[in-house]
Amino acid sequence: MKQLLISVLTILSLHSAFSQKDIKKTIVNDIVKTFKWDIQKEKRGTLMFLDVPYGGQGKGNTEYLSLTVAKDNSNKRPEFISIIVTNKVVQSKGLFVNFGNTVIKDGKRTIELQKDKPINVIFEKCDDEICTARILNGYITSDNGDKVDIFQQFQTFDHVFFEFTNSDYSIVSVAVPLFSFKQQYKNL
Repeated sequence: MKQLLISVLTILSLHSAFSQKDIKKTIVNDIVKTFKWDIQKEKRGTLMFLDVPYGGQGKGNTEYLSLTVAKDNSNKRPEFISIIVTNKVVQSKGLFVNFGNTVIKDGKRTIELQKDKPINVIFEKCDDEICTARILNGYITSDNGDKVDIFQQFQTFDHVFFEFTNSDYSIVSVAVPLFSFKQQYKNL
């Protein structure tokens, strides 16, 4: 993320050397590289990985939210989606997942969150370093007992947001654009 910010600032400082169109294209290309999922194909299926930096940037202790999507070749849906964060979280609260779309309001791009309440995902396992939340088959049961198709929302919305509470009670929110996920998953 730090590299992306440095790239953006460098690009903006060279404004006079490039047209607005060139600058936007360079920024978009950097963002695409940042949110490109790593793919590991195995005999039985495929694993998709994405590490998203958050917190501590510039201090040498950047933390990451890691996403893993496991897909069996014989099924269109994922076997699981896992979300991994450092164990510095308030484990009993789990994490919250919300989705949004990019919309144009008053000529400006903005993100509009879905109207539904964010979905709470409980941490399945925590150890000395990480906590893992897992969404089996892409479904989770909401607080009111409804079955929510998280995988379908990954395919429908433009962005997914993960929010959790650190042990110092600071709230961490990590946004992940889903354009790369949609492209890459359909090609598995």
